[in-house]
Amino acid sequence: DAIWTALGDSARDGNWYTKRATLATVWTATVLYWLGDTSEGGAATRAFIDRRIADVMRFEEAKARASRMTLLRPLTGPLSRLMAGIAAPGAGRDDLPGRWPPAGDRPDA
Repeated sequence: DAIWTALGDSARDGNWYTKRATLATVWTATVLYWLGDTSEGGAATRAFIDRRIADVMRFEEAKARASRMTLLRPLTGPLSRLMAGIAAPGAGRDDLPGRWPPAGDRPDA
């Protein structure tokens, strides 16, 4: 959440969740790859990240093409309405991952 918020994400529907799930997947895979990377300066990890981002972009492009296809509209229309009906957590929540609770509420405080 902190990363998407810092990037200016304004999604308040189901995209709020899918963006964070996608980032979590790429992030986790990258960390696992990085742990075994023995390349000079982590070059293999950077190439791995580039491939994962390219994969995500191909998927997003396929979704966009599918939403424009008349044949698939009976499926994409209801799915879009369903996603629009899902709301992101309310503003001001401090219990989401990637955020520190107030100093007085932390066990180490």
